[in-house]
Amino acid sequence: MPKTTTKLLGLALAGAGVYGLWTVGQGLLGGDEETASTRHLVNQVWIERMPKGQRDMIGHLVLLDMPEGRIGAAGKSSQWRVMVELFQWGLEEDRLSLFFPQDRVKAQVSVRTWSCEGEAPEPFELCLEVSNGRRKAVFYSLEEWHIDPDRAEESLAELHASHPELGNVGQDVVVPMATPDDDDDDHQGFTEVDMPGLLAGE
Repeated sequence: MPKTTTKLLGLALAGAGVYGLWTVGQGLLGGDEETASTRHLVNQVWIERMPKGQRDMIGHLVLLDMPEGRIGAAGKSSQWRVMVELFQWGLEEDRLSLFFPQDRVKAQVSVRTWSCEGEAPEPFELCLEVSNGRRKAVFYSLEEWHIDPDRAEESLAELHASHPELGNVGQDVVVPMATPDDDDDDHQGFTEVDMPGLLAGE
């Protein structure tokens, strides 16, 4: 494994053992209403395609449902550059709610996952479609790219050790530490946006 990847693995989920900035209320984000069309969505590494080399920037998406909270990461990264936006999320049937505390914006998108071996480019087995009704983004995964949310740091390290082609995907998901003046857990004052560019594959 490249030294840069090993170094970043040491930083991966650095705050996952600390209670998060927020614990999202079930009423605010909706329950765990997982459907057949979303059963592969959570705790899974999704990428837009296999990278062609260490410097190839690929889109990626990870949604973790950890004891510390529901945290996601979306971005474009290579083994040498990481561009990631962290967010909170909630899922109600096929509607994914996204909250981006850094820019104080929120959005909703439709999602569906399905087994697509033979339909998707090799070697992928799972497909994810993210849509806002006008634009769609498609991501892919393998069954074995599942993350154990109760031991996320170790699970991600094992995944990257066995699949170094993933580069830095998923290694930036951390649970922020709470501070006394944090007021983002109710998402009041967040601006509604159509669809974050990172999820549109931009």
